[in-house]
Amino acid sequence: MYERKIPLTIDCGLHLTREILNGKWKPAILNAISMNIKRPSEIGRTLPDATRRVLSAQLKELEEHGIIEKKIYPQLPPKVEYSLSEIGWSLMPIIDAMNIWGDQNRDFLEKVIAKDPKITKMSKSPCELIRRETSDEK
Repeated sequence: MYERKIPLTIDCGLHLTREILNGKWKPAILNAISMNIKRPSEIGRTLPDATRRVLSAQLKELEEHGIIEKKIYPQLPPKVEYSLSEIGWSLMPIIDAMNIWGDQNRDFLEKVIAKDPKITKMSKSPCELIRRETSDEK
């Protein structure tokens, strides 16, 4: 079992929020679930660069934190669906604000990220669905 070497600092809301959203795919997972993408395989298709193992781990963490709820249907083959809990829905304005900020500053951010030697490619695929859904609502 993993044991933290540095104690968790939870003395302000920012640290608490960061702890819940800490994970490369968590905001995108929450956004997908909010758009009625419920099955793990569907979530995986919307985030093709994320491995199944990482998605499973982050879904499990979100469930343990009470942000999402997991429903297992008693059938063969087993069927699993995720949905946002009430507290999960309360995170969506934050996720939406992050998405809007990123889109509004896209030109600058893409230039900065392209200069980073650790970045080998910039994938736009996970956000294409988000952008399409957002533009359809306007």
